[in-house]
Amino acid sequence: MLIVNDKLLRLKSEKINRIKEDEITLYSENKKENITIHINKLIYITIDGNYASFFIETGNGIKELILRNTLSNILKQIKNYPFIFRCHKSYIINSLFFDKITGNARGYSLKSNRIENKIPVSRSLHKVDLEKLLQK
Repeated sequence: MLIVNDKLLRLKSEKINRIKEDEITLYSENKKENITIHINKLIYITIDGNYASFFIETGNGIKELILRNTLSNILKQIKNYPFIFRCHKSYIINSLFFDKITGNARGYSLKSNRIENKIPVSRSLHKVDLEKLLQK
């Protein structure tokens, strides 16, 4: 009986740890503000000056959260998630949400069936590199 209980406790602990790993808390530069999000619900981030807008998938559509932060600070905080990367000077995307590349060498965009917006891509990223990054 003890072996079964130990195994159940271990499995429960592993499940809780997996759920916690899916959440990330992002802090503002001054560390006074933060937001906690499920990393697998993050679609993309836009940066405008010192403000970052996080677009999160919810059961009721897409929700926007705003945090005073810079692009470089956010990139430092999400560096452990290889499927989240910077695709433009003011955009960071979760590649798991994007499945289509449109445009040509003069300007590519990323498209997802979950959002209406097209996400611009830096010209320094080549289409072959984008296709590798978007592979699931």
